[in-house]
Parts: sequence; C-alpha cells; structure tokens
Amino acid sequence: MGAYYPGMPTPQLPSADKAAGGNGASGTHGSVSKAGDGEKKGHLIYDDLPGGNDGEGEVTSDKIADTHVVKKGDTLWDISSQYFRNPYYWPKLWAYNPSITNPHWIYPGDIVRLSAAGTPVAAPPPAAAEPALNSRKLSARPMDPTGLFLRQTGFVEPGELKDAGRIVGSKEEKIMLATLDEAYVSFNPDKPLVVGEKYSVYIPINEVRHPVTNKRVGDIVQIFGEVEVKSVTPGNIARVQIIDCTEDMQRGYRVGPLRRQFKVVEPRTDNSDLSGVVVATLQPRQMVGTDMLVVLDRGKKDGVEVGNRFLVVRRGDGYQPMLARNGPIDDKRFPRETVAEILVVEPRDAIAIGIVTHADKEARIGDRIEARKGY
Repeated sequence: MGAYYPGMPTPQLPSADKAAGGNGASGTHGSVSKAGDGEKKGHLIYDDLPGGNDGEGEVTSDKIADTHVVKKGDTLWDISSQYFRNPYYWPKLWAYNPSITNPHWIYPGDIVRLSAAGTPVAAPPPAAAEPALNSRKLSARPMDPTGLFLRQTGFVEPGELKDAGRIVGSKEEKIMLATLDEAYVSFNPDKPLVVGEKYSVYIPINEVRHPVTNKRVGDIVQIFGEVEVKSVTPGNIARVQIIDCTEDMQRGYRVGPLRRQFKVVEPRTDNSDLSGVVVATLQPRQMVGTDMLVVLDRGKKDGVEVGNRFLVVRRGDGYQPMLARNGPIDDKRFPRETVAEILVVEPRDAIAIGIVTHADKEARIGDRIEARKGY
C-alpha cells in the first residue's frame, strides 16, 4: 500500500476494459480512491495486489494504537490487515514482537506491539485471557511483563525423573487421554502423591550433559499438561483427573512436580565470586536471547540464591564460527567481554534456572558465566 501526495506523478492504472481482462490484460494492478474523512485531504490511497512492488504496509491515518490485545481467532495476518491495510506486512509486525517465537501461534490475551517503539506495555486484565486446550503451545511464552510460563518443555534433574510417577491405566476405554479424562498413576511410596495437589505430565526427550565435563546434568522434558489427584489407594495407585492438556496423554507418561511458572525477581547482591557454564536452554534453540530461560551448572550447594546475577563472558576472536567450536569460547590471550546477563529465578541443589535479562549478543550453550561478589 502507498499514499499519493499532490505533486507526485499520478499512478498509472489500467482502464476499465483492461481491468476486466481486455486487450490481453490479466487483471487489475491496483485501485485508486480518494481519501475518506479520516484521511489527510488531497491524498489518494492505492492498494497493490499480492506480489506488487510495494509491501511496506503504509498506514493511512495519522496515528494508530500502540498495541493490540489478541482476541480469539486473531492471526498476525489479520492484525496487519486491520491496522496497516496490508496482510503481507505481518513479517515486519512479527519483528516488532521478539516475544512471539512462532508467528503461527499467538493466544487470546497476548499483547502485540504495532511499532518498534520500546515503551513498556501494560499487561491485559486477567479476564482477557482465554486458555486454549488440546492445542500445541510454545515452549515458553510471556504470561505478563513479570515472568515466563513453560507450556511445552521443562527441565528435571536425574533424581526428579527417577522419583516421578507413571500413568498405568484409566477407566476410559481409549488409548489417548485428554482434558477431564481420569487416569491411574503408580507412584514411589517414598514420594507419595498428595490428594488435591496438581502435578505435571511429561516425558523425557533429551538428555542434557555438561558441555565441558560430559557429566549428566538432567533431562529436557516435553510437557503434556497437568493433573489433579482425586484419591490415593493403599497400593500406591492414585486416581487423577486431567485438568489441562496441551497434547493427548498416554499410559507410561511421567507424573511429578515440575515448576512451570517463573517470576522475574528483584536482583540480590552476589555473596561471592563464582564461575560456571550455561548447560541447556529450555527453548529448543542453540542460541540464547533476551527473555529466554537457561540452565546453569551452579546451584544451592554453591551458594546460589534467588536474584543472584551471572554475567556471560567470552575471551576470544568474535569472528570464529561459534557453532563450529566445541565447549566455551575462552582464549586466554584475549580480554574478557561481557555479552549477556542472567538473573537466577530458581536455584536447585546442583543447577539453577535463570532468565536472560540483557543480551548484547546471543549467548549459547557452553558459554562461561561469572558471578562477582558485591554485584
């Protein structure tokens, strides 16, 4: 779409008979109309068909809203058409919203920026969100400006996976179980399930090993939803009801506690100098950017606390291809360069979950991290 201003050459348009296909014309190239009452006086607005030279999606009004709250059925294509009068503007709209990791998946209640402006965006009221069930979700997406919610993947340590229960049966006469179905879960008597409590359902999909020592750190797991325990029998079998389902569940899937919501916390001063390594990311990516969750190889036993900050540092020639190297980039001939900062949101015994709060460059699995006393 473009705008015609007085003094510009008048757009050359096909005649009516050519628009109808006469004289060998295949169809219209565009249409022209005078601007309405809401447009600047004297402008002509013309729309190109898909494939035309103009794909910039010019806005014909003086100003549009800063943000759009997603409603049920919205797509980036629809939003681009509504605000920019050009559905083919959606790639640029997607670029304005780095929190949307997959342009095909946006959800009711999400906030979509309509420009590149960096002003803070208020969260929509809770009632605006309409959770969609039985559909594939993103690995992690912002719930509000203060945290992240894991929808499809998580991380468990080896002990957690060993102690998890398993779905062993159901009264339902079907293989695939979904929301409101009931299932039977066997559990470790040393780690009993509690009536009224909610637990995540998942399966391990990728073993995580330390990029330097090759020691097993844990597993990335695929999350299928959540169940609530209704009753427990003496034979270590619990009856549960599926209350949230991102994908159909089956017998054999694991059931256990798994933290899925991480709030951004206030920074806390580091008590000591500490170094470590980024060992995994909870999104299926090798490169790590702002607002992504990562796993660090330092935890409570190392003195890590909620709110501690780690700096991602590198020493070496930045021209070297990062993905072709094994292990962290640490050439001692070069000075340390800080490329990102990670805020700890959940320390565990041997590892910690952190969120990347700032990144000058993409971090990656294997990068060195440093906590500095007093920072």
